Amino acid sequence: GVTFPKDDSVLLDPPRMLTLSFRVDVRLLKLALYNAEDGWVDIGFRFEPDRLARSFVFPLPEQLAQSDYYIVRWSVADQENRLLNGEFSFAFGLGAVPPSETVAAQTSGKAESLPATGAYRYRRAVP
Repeated sequence: GVTFPKDDSVLLDPPRMLTLSFRVDVRLLKLALYNAEDGWVDIGFRFEPDRLARSFVFPLPEQLAQSDYYIVRWSVADQENRLLNGEFSFAFGLGAVPPSETVAAQTSGKAESLPATGAYRYRRAVP
């Protein structure tokens, strides 16, 4: 799909709307906006079960609060009820940098720590 703002884009001003376009008619199940701290921003999205479309335009609040970046997470289903999820990010304002650079700087030098787990197999006792 095509989005506005484009993924990882930097804008001078906050966007006035979010746009999603697809090649086939889909039902928009979820459209959620999050700031850089993963805080949900209420944009008033409401699921419309009877609406099938190729493009969706959703107006944003007058002023988005300043944040290092924003992430838009969406889910759609096509007419055969196949689910597709995606996300795109953007930043705005003077001195803003692409979200991917901000995330890379925040995670640089960090190691992923996973708990030690074991694989368990059950065998039926053979008499």
